[in-house]
Amino acid sequence: MDFAFGIERHRRDLRPVLALLFAMAGLGAGIVAFLPRRVHLAILEILLPAEAAVRRLIAVAAAQMVVAPGKARAAPVGGIPRGDKSERLPCFKLFDPRKPVGSRKKRTSGKNARIRTFDEVLRPSPEKPPLSPDDPVDAAALCRRLLVLREALDDIPKHAKRLARMLARKRTKFLRVMRPGRPPGHRARRRHVVDHILADCHDLALYALDVQARAGPD
Repeated sequence: MDFAFGIERHRRDLRPVLALLFAMAGLGAGIVAFLPRRVHLAILEILLPAEAAVRRLIAVAAAQMVVAPGKARAAPVGGIPRGDKSERLPCFKLFDPRKPVGSRKKRTSGKNARIRTFDEVLRPSPEKPPLSPDDPVDAAALCRRLLVLREALDDIPKHAKRLARMLARKRTKFLRVMRPGRPPGHRARRRHVVDHILADCHDLALYALDVQARAGPD
């Protein structure tokens, strides 16, 4: 299989998706401070599978590379420079977020224990006002993720080399980019074009890693 062709084809398919996300966020010269809640949620529904798709393209490219482990270097302050040298963006996350293992402990709100007595008059707790889809939501972190995703999509070989070196050192938290099971943002009923792209990228990455495993070390 021509992995380079597959990477380029899916990268080309992801560009209109990213352009749509930038248009939805109104992201132009600078980071947007606030977005309506409904817009923020709509962007997240597309952004999460788009990030997972790009992460799998990087994994495919890294599987074709043979790099020396090299020496671990201290992480630089900041990540991707943008505009002013003092303004930096974080690096693109190369590994899928893992699902929590085990049951979570239930937490009670408030510092004091909830103790009731028989002679206590119970009063209904005040109801929280319902969330409005037009409520303003902080969008700075979302905009940074969009900018980071665009940079990763524009330079997949650079991030693939970074990933290959990390895996060669075997000092990463995870030894596989993809988490077990379905990828982040997976939807069984594919409602958006990004859902189809993610499914194709996931299959491509699985096949590339299987070929790499069967080839073994040189």
